Amino acid sequence: MSNKQNVGKIIREQRESIPLTLNQLADISGASSSHLSRIEKGQRVPSPHILQKIAKPLGFDLNELLILSGYLSPEPSMLHEEEREKLRAELHTLLDRVASDNKRIKEIIDRLLMTSHH
Repeated sequence: MSNKQNVGKIIREQRESIPLTLNQLADISGASSSHLSRIEKGQRVPSPHILQKIAKPLGFDLNELLILSGYLSPEPSMLHEEEREKLRAELHTLLDRVASDNKRIKEIIDRLLMTSHH
């Protein structure tokens, strides 16, 4: 089983053990249920942004999911803990910025669509 299928299987098993439906996880996380379904089936690789959205509702540490998905190495790093914390904080800031940017993009598109109908 490949890494992407394995992480999808782990996500599905964890979701079902809570228990949450795909639609419930989608509502809680803000990710689409169809995208989550494809991740669980191993048809899509979850992005770090999606992993951030689903980690907490599923009871995972974000780093756990990043390691399972192959974004982070499971071997202990040679970085000092202070540097690791700085990098973690920066990663969270960047992921939050992506979410904020996506929301703003959707708002702009909605406004453009509303104005194009007048």
